[in-house]
Amino acid sequence: MVAGFDKAIPPGQEGKVTLKVNTNNRKGRLNQSAIIFSNDPRNPKTKISMSGLIKQYINVEPSTRVILQGYYGEKIKKQLTITSLEEQPFKIKNITTDIDDKIEYTLKTIEKEKEYSLEIKTRSGIKESFRGKVVLKINSQKKPEVNLFIMGKLQNEVKVAPQYLYFGIIDTSKEVTDPKSFKRSAMVSRFRGGDLTIKNIETSRDWIVTETETNEKGKKYTIVINLSKNKLPKGKFREKITIHTEYSKRSEAATLIIEGKVI
Repeated sequence: MVAGFDKAIPPGQEGKVTLKVNTNNRKGRLNQSAIIFSNDPRNPKTKISMSGLIKQYINVEPSTRVILQGYYGEKIKKQLTITSLEEQPFKIKNITTDIDDKIEYTLKTIEKEKEYSLEIKTRSGIKESFRGKVVLKINSQKKPEVNLFIMGKLQNEVKVAPQYLYFGIIDTSKEVTDPKSFKRSAMVSRFRGGDLTIKNIETSRDWIVTETETNEKGKKYTIVINLSKNKLPKGKFREKITIHTEYSKRSEAATLIIEGKVI
């Protein structure tokens, strides 16, 4: 809500206060209020209110906000129903989007010049979350366009827990060092369960050595990370381990970060 008002009002005169509300993508009952602060000794604070009913010309169900939530590589789709609440014939003249590389859409007529269905789905191979907008150009003078706000919330199917391993401070100058200070482990599995195969593990340095232990055959694995004491460089390190996996004839790479300091 935005308020506009006359800052100075001469004695005995009247001033105006204007309240403006943006009703885009809103519907139903509206109740808003504001407080006027003035130098009136009797009424230094006055509350004013406005209320009303926001009438829609075009109705979008279930919502103008569309969340496409799922896993990378999958086709995720949502169905919208777009209905005119006006008497005149309703036509969707054009559809545009600023995320054409992320989504595709299909428009179908449910009831001629009255109601339509719009299916929005992710394109194949999307490997990142995204936000964007779909704009419907329609033949209504009162509502010439409808904005649909799209959010793609995507995640990896394969999970690594934890995704980050901290080795702390490693003192390689000691003759006797606890072997545990060079060793950490992480679990690899699928969020939704099911078969999983580890095809290969890549490390960013040759002093990072990995071993794979099977916890639940074809489903869960433990990745054991060992640091080679004699090859460790002095100073801080932050390195990446890439775990290449396969499930349901699909390939996916998961990342594990290791960090520490060698003195």
